[in-house]
Amino acid sequence: CTPLLGVHRRQSHQQPQSNQVMGFASIYTKATSVIFGIYALQMILIPANMVTDHWDMPSTPGMEFWIRGHGVSLLVLCYLSMHVPTAVAAKAAFVLSLGIAIVYPFNAKFGYLTPGLPLKYPMHYVPEGLMLGLTGAGLAAVMESPGGVKTA
Repeated sequence: CTPLLGVHRRQSHQQPQSNQVMGFASIYTKATSVIFGIYALQMILIPANMVTDHWDMPSTPGMEFWIRGHGVSLLVLCYLSMHVPTAVAAKAAFVLSLGIAIVYPFNAKFGYLTPGLPLKYPMHYVPEGLMLGLTGAGLAAVMESPGGVKTA
């Protein structure tokens, strides 16, 4: 920062001052990025494990193709969440957590979109618990963010 009449001017690469007072939202955003980053690296490097660890079925080349591609998109989201204002990142992480919870672990558990997946327990409790926790924590983080949750 360069002093200008006793006031420090923010450079374009710095996040707004409000990030420093958004304690929980900042922690939530970082934790979500770490968790999804680990999943993304596993999806890219060992996609077959994403199938065989959670389901009682073999992995296929087609599954691994889609899993790897989704891993790349998750890594990009993790990167972006660390480079936008915390309020924006917290809202995006909440929506990501909720969406992933609905279409992945709870869809697998309850079969409302994809019925009959042969799940492996207790291993499948891990994504169920993580997504439930991240979604609940995300709601709290969004409530802390400027603007909170907006209703139509």
